[in-house]
Amino acid sequence: MPSDAAPQEVCAESPRSPASGGKILANESGQDILKHGAEARFMHGLATEEFVEENYVGEYSLGAGGRVWIEDDRAMSGHLVLHAEHMGLIRPLFRFNRFIYVYGEDPANPDPVLGSVTFFSDGYIIHQFLWQHNATQAFYPTRIVR
Repeated sequence: MPSDAAPQEVCAESPRSPASGGKILANESGQDILKHGAEARFMHGLATEEFVEENYVGEYSLGAGGRVWIEDDRAMSGHLVLHAEHMGLIRPLFRFNRFIYVYGEDPANPDPVLGSVTFFSDGYIIHQFLWQHNATQAFYPTRIVR
């Protein structure tokens, strides 16, 4: 019998691992919500990562386009720093949320936004990010594991 009631989200008080039979996905509010469909497939990788900035630091490959790397300069400047050797670009990253960072035309200010970096997890480690620069280019660097 069809119902006019809105679909309900399943909530949990504490995270569960996939091994326990459920996928509980984290959000910044501290309340975990089970998602379905494409959102669950995408968000699972994000929810299982610890989301500490140390996870983002490292070298990433653009294939024939060279390499980019994320430097941890939080002790000096308070920021992670994006380096893109093929563009000669060095910019401090300003945290927008847990896994999205932005940078501006002026290295000291994120406004106006010149680009963004969105980190992705494979469920275990940060392995790739989406880098959008100047609303004209998008890159998908993959982590170089040493």
